[in-house]
Amino acid sequence: MIRKQKDKKRQQNESDQEQPLKKKKHLRKKDRTDQIIRIEELEELMAKYGDDVDPETVVSMYIPHRKRRRIGAALLHLDKLNLLLLGLLLTAVLLFIAAFMQEKMGNFTINLNRLELYRKGISISETGNFEDATARLTASNVQDATNISIDDLPDNLDGQEGSHNGKNYMAYTYYLRNAGKEDLGYIATITLDSCAKGAEKAVRIAVWRNGERVVYAAPAEDGDDEDGCTSFESDSLVCTYEEKDFLVGNVDRYTIVIWMEGDDPECVDSIIGGSVEFSMHIDADYDDHTSLLWKFIKDIKDTLTGDKPIDAAGNEAPNGSYYPDREITWSTRRNK
Repeated sequence: MIRKQKDKKRQQNESDQEQPLKKKKHLRKKDRTDQIIRIEELEELMAKYGDDVDPETVVSMYIPHRKRRRIGAALLHLDKLNLLLLGLLLTAVLLFIAAFMQEKMGNFTINLNRLELYRKGISISETGNFEDATARLTASNVQDATNISIDDLPDNLDGQEGSHNGKNYMAYTYYLRNAGKEDLGYIATITLDSCAKGAEKAVRIAVWRNGERVVYAAPAEDGDDEDGCTSFESDSLVCTYEEKDFLVGNVDRYTIVIWMEGDDPECVDSIIGGSVEFSMHIDADYDDHTSLLWKFIKDIKDTLTGDKPIDAAGNEAPNGSYYPDREITWSTRRNK
């Protein structure tokens, strides 16, 4: 009887020892089929089987939707002020991207210094009557243009207003007016902002300033001026116009025409599909180091005292009211 009890106990012990081995074999079988288990599964196995879990098990740290859960949890922990600041930051980034994209639209843009000129009564417009005076203009671009000779351009390019493109050339005319309360000077520069496939080597830019024309081009291969042209001042600067005495009541007229010159030796097949982009910048010819706050206060003071006030925000161009006897237009300008 005692012997039977010992045999039964021994069989029970052997059975208990075999059970972990079967479980371990089961785990190893899982390793062979799945190879990788998630950390959540490993924790469950450790809790259930303890040390019997195979130490060679490959653990995946992947947790479904973990990134979204962490982002959501982080946002929930932010207070309202932090959320507001985050929203303002995102808005600023989007506005910056939009502004940058807008700046690069079209073949030609004109940008007037808003702080030093526009707020002082200097403005630009597509029309000589300055019905839509502003600080920025954009010319419409020309699609699928090919080369053309300067001799094939129309004769009346300086006799129109605004955007008046033709086949294979861009043409734009605008006006610059001093309707402010002081005489000043300005510097206008045309810059080459971007180019592709060497198209800048064959491009031409004709500029009429108050009826006088100058044609600009990149230097020829030998470094001299192209025939009938003035060379670009540098790789990125086309030309500079400086006016030291832009008196109150003066209006300047600019016409810019851009085309690919077919008679240029560098107008070859390799530039097909190329592009160029230019812009014109109009800045003050002086350096004003007065703080922006003080300028704003002075504008408000002028508004309150009636001393020829200009809109303090700089968003509304003067309509010529500072000129005592008439509106300032191209036909009534002082500098005829």
